[in-house]
Amino acid sequence: MREEDEAEGLTPADLRRRRRSGVLVFSLFLMVVLAGLAATVLAVNDGRNYRRLVQRLGLEHYFLAPPTQNIRVGRLKISPPSEHYPPWLIKAGLERAATFEAPETRTAEERCASLKTEKATEATFTPAGNDWECLFFQEFGSASEKASLFVQARGALPDTIRNFRIKLSLVDSTSDQAVIDEATAAIERFGLPMTPETRSYIKEMISTRREFTSIVETYRMTFSKEITDERRYNLLILPRPQTIKCGDAPETQPDSTATSVYRMPVGCLALRPVKGGPAS
Repeated sequence: MREEDEAEGLTPADLRRRRRSGVLVFSLFLMVVLAGLAATVLAVNDGRNYRRLVQRLGLEHYFLAPPTQNIRVGRLKISPPSEHYPPWLIKAGLERAATFEAPETRTAEERCASLKTEKATEATFTPAGNDWECLFFQEFGSASEKASLFVQARGALPDTIRNFRIKLSLVDSTSDQAVIDEATAAIERFGLPMTPETRSYIKEMISTRREFTSIVETYRMTFSKEITDERRYNLLILPRPQTIKCGDAPETQPDSTATSVYRMPVGCLALRPVKGGPAS
């Protein structure tokens, strides 16, 4: 009787609000049930329906992880490591025929004397106990501040070269090319064994004034400008000593877990001796 009395005392607005609250509760309950059903349908078969839906909507870039490669142990195909080598090294075909010869044997004093040119003063060779030093200087042009080339080589007797330094003073633009040409010629006259490609590389870098630090062939090279005068440059060539003899096995094997090791055929060459030099 009390509920009927209360219902009779409600206004039409109160009745509408009561109906809305009931509809809202039922709607929320229905949404929860439908969401649970949808989640169940999408999750079955290891989420296959979910992936299909995301792909159909074009949202796989945002909601799907990138697929992992199907790796089967014992069935890996190892590709050749071509990206680890320069293209000219693995290019098929022979670029040019080459003959390997033993380098000419000369004493350090003879190497130093070979730096002299017709326009330059004689090179100065100074022995000091078991060590030696070679100095060479040449000026270019007729400007008030002349361009110049200075060579300093040091080593140990009888013919071990520890470092070879060239200082180029490019203070006169009319003589720059002559200084650069003489610098590369001095390297060849002194007898540092290099391929034509390496000499061309050095000449190109010097001509463009590009500073660099490179390990080329058996040398570590550094080309940089002086701090006090940006018109003066230093080219430092450090021969890398041979740490293993032909035929000897390395003392320690590389760590295969931290280093990529590729098996490649390596052999020792029987070099043809040149006139006046021993066979190697």
